[in-house]
Amino acid sequence: MGIERERYTMRPLGVNASSTIRGYSVAGFLAKTGGTVTLLGLDGITYVDAVAVTAGQYLPIPGMMQSPGGTFTLGGGASGTLFV
Repeated sequence: MGIERERYTMRPLGVNASSTIRGYSVAGFLAKTGGTVTLLGLDGITYVDAVAVTAGQYLPIPGMMQSPGGTFTLGGGASGTLFV
């Protein structure tokens, strides 16, 4: 049996930034500064709704959206690295 490795593209995001998601999923977010994270799909569904994060916290987002594409938005002063 082989070893399966997970690899993600890292996107640094500044304070209160947004990032376009092209696929069905986001792996997670590592917060540099605290605030909130929101994931809104192009289908109009809010998958993650202003969830609070603190500095140094990793927030896994293991689910898949129903349709590809969306926007990942930071608020309340949050910044960090998005893993997609």
